[in-house]
This record gives sequence, structure tokens and C-alpha cells, in this order.
Amino acid sequence: WHLGHFCCFECEGPLGGRRYLLRQGRPYCPACDHARHAHYCDACGDPIGLEQGQMAYEGQHWHALPGCFCCAACGRPLLGLPFLPRGGQLFCSHRCAQGPPPAPRPPSARRSWGGGPPSGKKW
Repeated sequence: WHLGHFCCFECEGPLGGRRYLLRQGRPYCPACDHARHAHYCDACGDPIGLEQGQMAYEGQHWHALPGCFCCAACGRPLLGLPFLPRGGQLFCSHRCAQGPPPAPRPPSARRSWGGGPPSGKKW
């Protein structure tokens, strides 16, 4: 690119000398990249920012925080520890995993991938 033509693919803002992300050969400014490609935490439902730590497993994403990446049964933080996946949720031990499954979170509190906040529309 010529410096004058090096712009964000989404908002067309200039990127020369600024931070950008390249996705499929297209440059994005951090704000547009976050708006289009952010993952949402499967625990709290909030977007996971570019500067935030994240944990991912089989297409699910969590903030790398003790309150988000934790056992679904007892709430024990799982950062840096082995975990057992079961039914889309994580557990700290066989004992927690074999107990009755926790009640599923409502759809409004759980999203599995980015694309923006829910619109409220039913598809």
C-alpha cells in the first residue's frame, strides 16, 4: 500500500504509523476489528477486548479471569489448572462433573462467538 491509501477496510480511517490488525489480507483499526471479530465470554456474555486475556476451548471463549474461567458447579477458578469439559461447561474435578448438571444459562447471557451484541431479533 501507499501510505496515503493504507486505511482501515471497515471505516477507511488512516492506518499509517498506527496499530492495526490484518485479517484475510485486509487491515482493520483496533476498534473496527473488535466490533467485527470480538469473541464473547461464555460465562458473563461481555466482549473480550484485544488487550484482555482470554481462554478458549473447542470454540468457546472466556475472559482469563477467576470469575469467568471457573468450575460450573463450585465456582473454583480454573486458570492454570486442568479442567473437565461437559456439555459446554467446565468443571474442576470428576466429582463436580458427575453431579447434577447446572442449569443452563439463558441465551442472553451466553454467546459462543463474536459478531456484535445481540440485536434482539429472532431469526
